[in-house]
Order: sequence, then C-alpha cells, then structure tokens
Amino acid sequence: MEYTPLEGNNLTSLGVTAPSFGGVSTSFYATSTFVYTLFFVAIVGAAFYQYVLAGIYRMEASQDTIRKSNETIKRVTLGLLGVFSLFLILFTVNKGMLRGDVGFSSLYTGTSGQRVSQSTQTQTVTQSAGSGGSPSCESDTSVKQKLASSGGLCGGTQCTALSGCDYATYLPTIRSLSQTHGVDAKIVVAIMCKESRAKKDAIHKNENGTYDCGLMQINSTQTCSPSLLDPVENITRGVIKLKDTIARSTSYPSVPGVPAIGNAFASYNCCANGTVPAAPSVDCTQASGFQNTLPKWACPINPGTGAFNMCSVKNYACEITSCL
Repeated sequence: MEYTPLEGNNLTSLGVTAPSFGGVSTSFYATSTFVYTLFFVAIVGAAFYQYVLAGIYRMEASQDTIRKSNETIKRVTLGLLGVFSLFLILFTVNKGMLRGDVGFSSLYTGTSGQRVSQSTQTQTVTQSAGSGGSPSCESDTSVKQKLASSGGLCGGTQCTALSGCDYATYLPTIRSLSQTHGVDAKIVVAIMCKESRAKKDAIHKNENGTYDCGLMQINSTQTCSPSLLDPVENITRGVIKLKDTIARSTSYPSVPGVPAIGNAFASYNCCANGTVPAAPSVDCTQASGFQNTLPKWACPINPGTGAFNMCSVKNYACEITSCL
C-alpha cells in the first residue's frame, strides 16, 4: 500500500517554491529520503564505533571492563534492531518515501479505460482488451453484496490515479478556477491525473474519429489544437464540464450504497454514443433482485459489448470517488 498526498508536497501546500541547489530542485520526498539515509548511515557508523570500543574493553580483561563491554554490545545491538525495524515499517507502510517517489511504476488507465504509454512528447494510446464479459465486470451477486455492505458499491476500490502524477505545476491554476466555478479542486486533480497523468500534451484518438486532448482530455472533433492543449484553457474547459456534470447528476435519485458524486464522474468519462450513464438502468431493478434501481454505470448486467463499456465507467467513477 502506498500513500500519495493530494496536496503534492509540503512546500507546494504552503504556496512556497522549492529551492534549487546547483540547478537541482528539491522536493519533500527527495529531502526525506536524503535525511533518512544520512540518519541510517550515521547510526550504523556509530554502532560500528561502539562495537570496536566494546572489543577494546574486553582486551583489558577486568571484570569491570567486561561488564562495560557486554552492556555496550547489548545497547548497540538493540539500537540497530530498532533502526532496522523502523526501516521495515516504513517500507511496508510507504516504500515510496524511502525511494524518493510515489509509485511511478503504476499503470495509468485513461479515458474510458484506454491504457496510455508515455513518451517524451505527445502521448500515444493502445487499447486494452475487454468486452461485456471482461474480468473488470463484477457479477450481479458481488454488486448486491457490496451495496449491502458498509463500503457500498465502491468499497475496497484503491486510488491509483494519483500515483506518479506530477500535478504540482498546475495546482495554482486548478485552485483559482475551482474557486471561480465552485468545483472542489481535489476532484479536478483526481480526474486530471486519471485522464492524462498530468501530461499537457496527452492525446487520444477515439474509435469515432474524435480526439481527447490535454490534461483534462477535452473531446474535440478535430485534431487537438495548440490552444486546446494550453494548460489554462484545457483545465478551464474541464472544470466547466465538471461543474455541468455535477449539476446534472443531482437530477437523478440517490441510491443507497451508490455514491451520488459517482454520477458526475461517470458522465465526465462517458459517453460518445449519447448514453447517459447516470440514468436509471432497465436491467438492475427490483425485478432482477436489486433492492433499488441502479444507475446504468453501476449496473453489471448488459454493460455493453465494447472494450470500454459501463464496467469500465464504473471502475473509473469508483476510483475517482476513492481518491477523495
């Protein structure tokens, strides 16, 4: 399990620009890793010195010096065990802090489930396999059990969207636009990381010939223009779209166990064919054994035959919800 702070690092949270030494910028993780490594080396060095000192005591062969030697060896050994225990605890809880990053090995699942392989410039996209019966689709029995549990439909979902997403550069713009349009900045960050991993030149060509452009993957009928890829313009459009989807999602009845905000996230992610994911499903109803009628995006029955069907939309909506 790795923890990824939504506020970037301590410096950006405080609105302070990280200092640069010799052209190399510092960060909270780089600094914490250096301090921990320095601390570890100092402890091991001190322990080695104490062991040597204990050996010298033993060479004198008196009862008093042997007692001092035994006490020194015991004290140093316990200290080293404590240091190694701390290392194991940190490695288990948050190994990203030890290696100076936050899970850069995680794969990114982009708009409607496309997998993005990153290059140094424009991002390229390859589609992942999947269908109405793909492994990402839960059984209706599993969904019913989740709905009845305390965690609800999205219970147990892990937030991986923020892992390795370097969004700190765009935080001032996101905060300003979020305040202007009344949208939670944390939602904008989570969706931007899920959509593009904060790569301003990310481009995806859809099967219908349209393009998803930039940080917030704004849909365009033409090739992504430089103006649409501009971070401020792109984030502005994304925030406005989010504001609209959040407002429209409130028109649908709330369903126990289904996060209401998930309707907005599902709508942001879907759908080019005119499907309204937040609309009531005709398959997941009381007639099919559900206690309440679910929205389309939450229904595992007849999710669609495409690779990026309602199961993918559900995974997307639940992950963004979990990131909050």
